[in-house]
Amino acid sequence: MLKKKSKKQLMEFSRSPKLSGKVNVCLGLPLTALWLLRCWKIDCWYNGTTILSYIVLLLMVGTGIYRWAFRKGAISDTVTLGGFSNRMYLRYRQLYMPVGIAAGFLLIFVFTALLTFIDDGIDGLTIQRLSEELATFGWMFILVLYKVLKSYVDFYEYYRSPEASRKKVD
Repeated sequence: MLKKKSKKQLMEFSRSPKLSGKVNVCLGLPLTALWLLRCWKIDCWYNGTTILSYIVLLLMVGTGIYRWAFRKGAISDTVTLGGFSNRMYLRYRQLYMPVGIAAGFLLIFVFTALLTFIDDGIDGLTIQRLSEELATFGWMFILVLYKVLKSYVDFYEYYRSPEASRKKVD
């Protein structure tokens, strides 16, 4: 069979670390507060997933502070052009974040409902059970928010960067 050649391109470019640092701090602090509120609500302070989430959120905020306040000079970053996210960014620009977040949350909801349905059957698929499962998979909401915002900033910075700083990576 003939394989269709992908039109995706990995591009490397230079950019200021300030904006990505601001994203990490401005998203990391509220998400940490929401995560602490979630842990208080379902009383899961010492769960393995919770501890791993604390570490990830602290790293996110720490690297954000470093990039925003202390890092000098340009950093090299990569972005993939031609993929679904890039096409969505080029088409929607200002609506990229709301559409991306809504699509991610919808996927999480469908995934959670499907897992609950498989686990308990149609009789076990109640609002109470589904809300408990969505709270359990709360870390996926954090990943969706971060991924959408980070990819938006990456594409924004790429298209703002001078063409001389862009290189195709193979």
